[in-house]
Amino acid sequence: MSHPIVDLTRELLNCGVFSHLPDNDLSQLHWIILKDGTPETLTSRDELVGFWYRGDYYSSNIHPRLLQRCNEFLQRLGRPMIDVNCEEFLEA
Repeated sequence: MSHPIVDLTRELLNCGVFSHLPDNDLSQLHWIILKDGTPETLTSRDELVGFWYRGDYYSSNIHPRLLQRCNEFLQRLGRPMIDVNCEEFLEA
């Protein structure tokens, strides 16, 4: 069974949002996703969402809709949105 946080995190990985992170951090992210496939615990969910805040959303492969989906999900969780300056984002 799939979970929206895992699906969205996988999509962010595929688009290269986390490519700038050190290998140890990327390994940790992959491990969180692979260990159960779903963030059944609040800790796993919080760890995945924590990586979202560290993403590089200025990359040329990132569609603005992907960031919008992340922010919509964060709002539902009651978390702060990922702040990206729209002018700089649209120039990329």
